[in-house]
This record gives sequence, C-alpha cells and structure tokens, in this order.
Amino acid sequence: MKTKSQLADKFSGPSSLLYQENPLTITSNGNTKTFTVTPELDVPCKVDSLNFEQGEAEIEEYKVIGLSGAWITDSEPGDIDLGFRVPSISEDILKLAFGADAVSAITTGTVDGVDYEGLALILKNKKVTGTWLIVNNTKDRIMIINNTALFASLVLDSDAKGVMAVDFNGSIESDGTNPDVIFLKKKA
Repeated sequence: MKTKSQLADKFSGPSSLLYQENPLTITSNGNTKTFTVTPELDVPCKVDSLNFEQGEAEIEEYKVIGLSGAWITDSEPGDIDLGFRVPSISEDILKLAFGADAVSAITTGTVDGVDYEGLALILKNKKVTGTWLIVNNTKDRIMIINNTALFASLVLDSDAKGVMAVDFNGSIESDGTNPDVIFLKKKA
C-alpha cells in the first residue's frame, strides 16, 4: 500500500495566470512526449476569483424487473467550469475578451472642455480559445488547461470600490487527442 507521504504530489498556491492563443499540441516520438508553450500574456487575476472545477459525472442506470441492482451502468464525465476575474481594461485584455475589431482608439474626446484619450469598446460575444497556464507561488509547478472555450463580460467589481474588470467563464472543449489538463513540475 502506498502511504499518504508517497501520494503527496500537490499543486497549490497559484501566483501567475498566463495565456497562449494556440491550443497546446503534444508531439510523440516513441515514449517521449514533448510540447512547447510560449505565453503571450501574463494576465492579472483577482485573488480568490480563479475557479477550476469538474462537475459530477452523470451516471445512468438501466434497471430490469426482478433485480435490485442496475442491469447496465454507464456514465458521462462532468463538465469543467473555468472562470476568473481580470481587473484590467488594457487594450490587450479587451481585444482578448471581445476581439480586435471591438476595440478602437479614441484620440481626442472632449468632456466639459477637458480633452481625453482612450479606448472605445463594442461589447461583442467572442469565444476566447487557447491554453491557460497557472504557475504556483514557488514557480516549480505549472498546471496547463488546454482546449479552453471562454466568454467574457465587463463588470464593475464592487469589492474594491468600483474596479472595472473583465470576467472570463467557460469550459474545456476537448479535441480527444491532446490532453485537456497537464500537471508539470520543474526538473531537478
């Protein structure tokens, strides 16, 4: 029997949320499997907003007359819920969330005699696909969430005196070939 200490392979303490637009592809050569990830964004994520949870499996039981137990038992794995809050309205975050065509620059906007500049946003429904990497606080472990499909919404976060943020929520759309979740630890 393996003991608790032998099974103590843990991942905890997320410190960074990284994003790569392309889904991860694993290359196999015999027993060797390799991949390369080149994150494009180090996304600011609100503390305690990161949620990754697999729902309960859906179990179907087929019963027949005369038997107290199931004749056939089958199941479907539970869906993944992935969500987090990004307290930023930077151009890169808005383009990621709503699309490059939804964001435009305002070079001059005059409000009550004062000139301003900034961004204009069309709130569009855009599917954010790609790969997310969660790095732990000691930077020796990484959890990779692949094949994600997220949707964004703009929110005024009242927890911090009105910080504008973008919520990302969605799931994993498994391609059936590449892994959906990968747990890595730094080599010695």
